[in-house]
Amino acid sequence: MRPTIARHSDMPGGKVYNLWWGDKSGPSPPWQTKAAPHWIRSYLFNGYRRISGELFFFGVPIAIGYGVYTWAKNYDEYQNSKAGHLASGGHHE
Repeated sequence: MRPTIARHSDMPGGKVYNLWWGDKSGPSPPWQTKAAPHWIRSYLFNGYRRISGELFFFGVPIAIGYGVYTWAKNYDEYQNSKAGHLASGGHHE
């Protein structure tokens, strides 16, 4: 049986965790030793921070869409009312 020699990456650059496809001879990635403690508290505060940072990007379009919807609904109700028919020069029966 022939021993296999670990092949290092031929790519230039700094140290990487995965040197080549399937090559495990490099340094291991740093794993967090305690991933679960305080995950609810971290999720709540970090989630609030991330969502509040994105509020402008989804809050403004929702507010504009709601404003257009409300205006159109009120305008349609007025156009289909007796006062709307009389104001447009039509007659209401």
